[in-house]
Amino acid sequence: LDGCASNGITPAVSNQLWSDIEQAQDYAFNKAHAACYALIAYRTAWLRANHPKEYMAALISSVMNTKDKVPYYVNACDELGIEVLPPDVNESQVDFAVVEGKIRFGLNAVKNVGEMACRKIVAARADGGPFASIWDFTERVDTQVVNKRALESLIKAGALPGSRKGMLSVLDRALGAANERALLKDQVSIFDFGDGAAPESYYEPIPDEEFEKSELLHMEKESLGLYVSEHPLSVVKDQLRRKTDCGIAELERRRDGEIVLVGGLVSTLKQLTTKRGEPMVFATLEDLTGSVEVVAFNSVYAAARDDLVQDRVLVVKGRVDHKQMGETKLIALEISPFEVMPERKEVRLKVDARIAPAGVIKELGELIRRYPGEARVDVDCLMADGPRRLTLGPRVQPIADFFAEVKALLGEAAVL
Repeated sequence: LDGCASNGITPAVSNQLWSDIEQAQDYAFNKAHAACYALIAYRTAWLRANHPKEYMAALISSVMNTKDKVPYYVNACDELGIEVLPPDVNESQVDFAVVEGKIRFGLNAVKNVGEMACRKIVAARADGGPFASIWDFTERVDTQVVNKRALESLIKAGALPGSRKGMLSVLDRALGAANERALLKDQVSIFDFGDGAAPESYYEPIPDEEFEKSELLHMEKESLGLYVSEHPLSVVKDQLRRKTDCGIAELERRRDGEIVLVGGLVSTLKQLTTKRGEPMVFATLEDLTGSVEVVAFNSVYAAARDDLVQDRVLVVKGRVDHKQMGETKLIALEISPFEVMPERKEVRLKVDARIAPAGVIKELGELIRRYPGEARVDVDCLMADGPRRLTLGPRVQPIADFFAEVKALLGEAAVL
């Protein structure tokens, strides 16, 4: 302020300038800093545009320790048409990597398998080729590093060749045989006669019996933190989108207190009693993009008690709550079961032509042509001289993206 005064600048201007500087201090770049960020943004965009698979593999690898981000980016790969495959000891690298045009889960993403164990597996595969079975695996990989806990997780994730149920049934014997070989290594018997012959390896047949599909998916979720080979919501994701207005991954960006409609699978439930003696429940709801804790207090819980069941798909109307130690929660206002509807053979829309912008029907026709399909499109138009129904020429594919664009063009109430 003294400097401004000495240069003939009025107090009003100098005080305003200082106020602006104080407000800018929270987030402001000089030109050099801004130029660096621009360069990083350009290079990132170029990689994403020209090498999307390699870019997404590196991106997922960078967030492996953040439980909410991996499902979000794996789902983003699906939206981009990039297939993400489960881990495989014969193909996976330590981190996520592109293998034969697809992204293969990194071994390091499997729970209870540390980086050192991953490097031992990759090195053994490089030395001796693909692993034929769990017996071959335990014979060639140091089981002091890749221990029983790590092996159980690899089996549950589907990373070893063979039946998961069968491999779990022989796991203890395979590890016992490996430990015995390690003890006998370099020991010489008087019966060897100096010919250096090693004892033959004994591979017990692995039972072909396998778990039910639902159990296999549960084990995959347990060991990887998400469903990879198939998500229970995959077959209904388009219908679920039409019944909601927000994905779970978007909740952290919504305003505190905002009312949203989300849908997903109940993965965990925990019932408690409040200080007043009233029951309440904490439920983890997850969709293809992430998960959120839903809090249902007494009246809401009482109304939805029969629907709040593990592995049930629900639609929740709730209030966004960012106040719990930086973690986003959803305070449930209404909970209802999600019902799968038969595939739509027709789409009905509603337009109030008396207040709609000029040319809106033409824009709607252009939108429909971008989503060619088999469903007929009927539009109920409210005209100045009364209601009229129009059947538009092009047929449409009734998917979530189409309905989202319709709502953006005509409003939320346009889809019947």
